[in-house]
Amino acid sequence: MTSCFDLFEHANAKDAYIPAKPSEVKFSGMLDNAIKSVIDGLFLKLDTDALVRWFKERTDPFAAGEFFGKILRAAANLCAYSKDVRLKDMIDGMVRKILATKDPDGCISTVKRENQPNGSNGSDLWERKYVLLGLFEYFENFGPTLDTENDVLDAMTALAEYTAGQIGDGACQTKITETGWAFCGIESSSILEPVMKLYLVSGNARLFQFAEYIVKSGACSRENIFDAALNGKSPYKIGSNGNPKESIAKAYEMMSCFEGLLDYYRATGKKEALKAAVNLIEKINDEEITLLGSGGGDAPYNLGPGKGEQWNRTRYEILNPDMDLAMETCVTVTYMKLLYKAYLITGNVSYVDRIEVSLCNALLGALSKDGCYFEYFPKFTGTRRVFDNFSYMVGDMNLSCCTANGPMGLAIIPKLAVTKSASTENEYCINIYAPLNFKSEEVSFSIETRYPENGDIKLTVTDAPTDGFALLFRIPEFAEGYKIKLNGKELKTSKASYGYCKIPAKLKAGDCIELSMSYGIKLHKSLQSINPLTPIKGLYTYGPCVMTLDGSVCRDDIGGFRIKKETQVSDFGKGGSDLKTEPFRITINEKEFIPYFAAGRLGDKENEFVSWFDFE
Repeated sequence: MTSCFDLFEHANAKDAYIPAKPSEVKFSGMLDNAIKSVIDGLFLKLDTDALVRWFKERTDPFAAGEFFGKILRAAANLCAYSKDVRLKDMIDGMVRKILATKDPDGCISTVKRENQPNGSNGSDLWERKYVLLGLFEYFENFGPTLDTENDVLDAMTALAEYTAGQIGDGACQTKITETGWAFCGIESSSILEPVMKLYLVSGNARLFQFAEYIVKSGACSRENIFDAALNGKSPYKIGSNGNPKESIAKAYEMMSCFEGLLDYYRATGKKEALKAAVNLIEKINDEEITLLGSGGGDAPYNLGPGKGEQWNRTRYEILNPDMDLAMETCVTVTYMKLLYKAYLITGNVSYVDRIEVSLCNALLGALSKDGCYFEYFPKFTGTRRVFDNFSYMVGDMNLSCCTANGPMGLAIIPKLAVTKSASTENEYCINIYAPLNFKSEEVSFSIETRYPENGDIKLTVTDAPTDGFALLFRIPEFAEGYKIKLNGKELKTSKASYGYCKIPAKLKAGDCIELSMSYGIKLHKSLQSINPLTPIKGLYTYGPCVMTLDGSVCRDDIGGFRIKKETQVSDFGKGGSDLKTEPFRITINEKEFIPYFAAGRLGDKENEFVSWFDFE
């Protein structure tokens, strides 16, 4: 089991866990169907010539260049997972087309040279970031060279060096905090991530100097956002100038900078960089992330550009009547990616719990049945809405930034499903509970489960090293208890309340391990808003899933349901093989609930659904 991180020869800090290759994991059921729907419904219907045309013609459109990179990075991972030859042909073509727009000095941009690096109304560096990220994911999964005319690694390095020549404190350079369109350099500074990835692969001193410059700049002209996080500042206050209408606490772009800071930590081992990122995650979890696993909104603290997409203490304010747009899918995906990288580095398994919540609610809930669309701003209550803050016509498809970004949330799941200890030989962790087959060079096994419908997981080992391998199961925080059997015999394990539980035996081919986790309906009470008119409501969860009343299932007045003092579960309805289209059902106080990820899209039309309820 190897990974892209074997490419990081110039790392000075070692990760705790190694992710699976996408090709080593094969899901069945809901996750596999979701991935297939995105491949068929979105990727293979895109006009890739249109994605590249902006770079070819350099017409200077605002942020249009991000779509190419977002699509390529997710498609490369999902192609490695699915082994879909149609998709491979598509992404090979995308790489050839984008590299055909490259100037001899490495420039790939939608902006005419005389307007760089601040053209496209400030989005030039943001777009280049996504070109680099898309090409890097292709390189990671398929190697540095597409063919003799198209060396992907050389092209990335040339573009990054070209950009480094334009940005800095030199007489003929532009300060990075003076670029961008609205957020004082935060958006542009997120190019730190691909620059650091390239340095970790190559050891290129010029790229490291560029990255050092970005980190020392603080990524923002108003204040150093890395120092702010290191000092424990709340995300919604970062970059504030006291005027809510000029706020720059843009959730998605800010987290993107900290993804790069984590790679900077990998390269340098500087603990303050890791601490700043961990502090930001903790503050986001405490103040911003709702029970759907996403955050950010349009009120009440920050009213600046990017309506609905700024930190606003969303965990507390989500029911504030002043808030309308919230929980952008781009935020969901970037939050999941930030947690994924932080988990690999630190080994903190609680980050996986939170990724699971985002996956099972905000991300899968935003995905349309045909895979062609991710909802921009998912809601707890209402209907699925086709509303886009930002989109472009790509050929005949209206492509929003969230639809382009959404697939990347799915793309990290195969890599996260099974991880391997970086310090202990032949020790594997099961992180994602879904029916799957896993096969690496050393180990292969299958998992049978109907999770999250229930907590029963059966793992059967097919191949193992001669001396066996160690296995750890993730026990989520919501689990009320669990039992583990090896070949039918119950094992005594050191039972932490949650985290990893290690099987106290080396596993061999033919072994069968059964994990049985118990969990039930939990009632959550909304938090106190700054607005006294905000109602206090309740919400049910079952395992990682928010439970919802849907108009196609509960046909009477779904808005009239009231939460009683006693929660009575009277029936449980089994779901189909794809829980998103045939969800399990739980009858709570005489009303039939379904998981949020299926709500609003059952049947032939979009339905009203409700997740928050008044108390009796």
